[in-house]
Amino acid sequence: MGTNKTYLSTGDFIDLFYKLRQKGYLQLLSNLNSSKRSRTIAKWDTQTSSSDFWVIPEIRRRWNMLSTGNPDLEYEDYVVSNYLSGKKGLKMLSVGCGTGSRERKFAKYPCFELIEGIDLAPGQISEARTHASEMNLNNIKYINGDFLKADLSFNNYDLILFNSSLHHFNNIEGLLQSRVLPLLKNSGLLVIFEYAGPDRLQCTRLQLEYANKLLQQLPLKYKIRFKSNSVKRKIYRPGLIRMFLIDPSEAADSESIIPSIHRNFRILEEKKLGWDISYLLFKDIAHNFLRDDEETLQLLTHIFQMEDEYIKMTGRSDGIFGIYQKQATTTGLS
Repeated sequence: MGTNKTYLSTGDFIDLFYKLRQKGYLQLLSNLNSSKRSRTIAKWDTQTSSSDFWVIPEIRRRWNMLSTGNPDLEYEDYVVSNYLSGKKGLKMLSVGCGTGSRERKFAKYPCFELIEGIDLAPGQISEARTHASEMNLNNIKYINGDFLKADLSFNNYDLILFNSSLHHFNNIEGLLQSRVLPLLKNSGLLVIFEYAGPDRLQCTRLQLEYANKLLQQLPLKYKIRFKSNSVKRKIYRPGLIRMFLIDPSEAADSESIIPSIHRNFRILEEKKLGWDISYLLFKDIAHNFLRDDEETLQLLTHIFQMEDEYIKMTGRSDGIFGIYQKQATTTGLS
């Protein structure tokens, strides 16, 4: 993808400073002293939506529009309506389910006999189970475990979902062929809502220039960092050393996601969601865009237009919504 690599950046020290203020040095030190697997689990067991781009309602409406054609229609409803309508007894697996919000949206539809969600982080799974119990969703089962090692039945699932989780795996090609395809029934669906950009978030120079240009255009009050009085003045490419220390799984083989899926599945739909500019721009300042006033909405509209121009100019999109189908002749059938 023509990216440059950064091993250590000024942004890493800025990020470390704010993490120390928010979490304390003892927790950070504990995480850094643990194994790669433990660091990954710790990262996601303590993950909270503070000030990243996905907390902004207008961002979510934009994603809905780009993926389903309707800002008020989420992709779960779209998938069921367009591909599963009238079917019964379906089984679904959600990999890296977190606290289970996606599974609960699918579970309201009677076409699903069983929805299983699996995640490494025990705290996330505990919360997911609580929510499902409170909603009396008896067709959901949450599993705390490793997708690569879990005892899952081959040729068992009508749909496998990766919602911002596939980019946390190594060797995407091997994963699809040795794990995902064997678990899917013939003609089963693979659905992704994913980051598929540069490995380890090593964004391109053009991305950085474009995002920084937009950052400079923002009024000061929109650049105040989360739980701080300081101003976000520049966007940096994250350093590989910091990324490996904090979350070794982050975007490990993300550049391979789309070409690997294309080689192993039939494409039914694939939509570009952008993200290239917005995830960089809104990091640590997204909370300032939760205001429901004309100025904020105008700023967001301008940012979205600029990101659309970037996508049109480059043909790139880090965010992808895709629906794919397993074929009977595909390598990896059980």
